[in-house]
Amino acid sequence: MYSEMYGSIGSALLTLVIWWGVFFAFQRIVYWYPGKNSWKKDIIVTFFQSLVVLLVLPVLAHFFGR
Repeated sequence: MYSEMYGSIGSALLTLVIWWGVFFAFQRIVYWYPGKNSWKKDIIVTFFQSLVVLLVLPVLAHFFGR
């Protein structure tokens, strides 16, 4: 299932980095004011969010038939 969706490890890692960048940008923009989040917390939270998306997207594509 995962090999059909991503093709290779390099493609999966690139997808992970892209999702991580998107989530990180939105996290920093949305939660900028009034409370300042730490960079470390934002990096860790968005990394786990991107991992979940990387793992869940092929499952949803499989069940809903791309």
